[in-house]
Amino acid sequence: MPPNYQPPPRSFSDIPPSAQGYGMPPGAPGYGNVPPAGYPQARPGISLRSQFTGIAMWSIILGLVSVGVPLVTGLMGNGGAYFFYVLPIFGFIRGVQAVTRGQVIGGVVGIVLNVLGGILSISLALIH
Repeated sequence: MPPNYQPPPRSFSDIPPSAQGYGMPPGAPGYGNVPPAGYPQARPGISLRSQFTGIAMWSIILGLVSVGVPLVTGLMGNGGAYFFYVLPIFGFIRGVQAVTRGQVIGGVVGIVLNVLGGILSISLALIH
């Protein structure tokens, strides 16, 4: 045989039938690794939407409230603004928890919003 010889490809018709009693039982699935119907094909939790659920969502909500309320009340009010002392702290903690649990994108968005809300709250507290 030459050194670069490749055997011809085999097909399923080349496989001899199994002996009586040793084949696949009637109704058994065919060849291959085909998952049963009704099971998801991809692992759950790998979509972008899953980055903004659960703890990460709460971190973002707390960050939006801690930034939004002082801005809205400062623009709409008569020189006064409402702000929160501890809300950005809780949101920051939730953002760190989200990052450690694998929701990196949502956690980082929440952390940034809560840091901005904390800076805004500290600056408003020092002004008044």
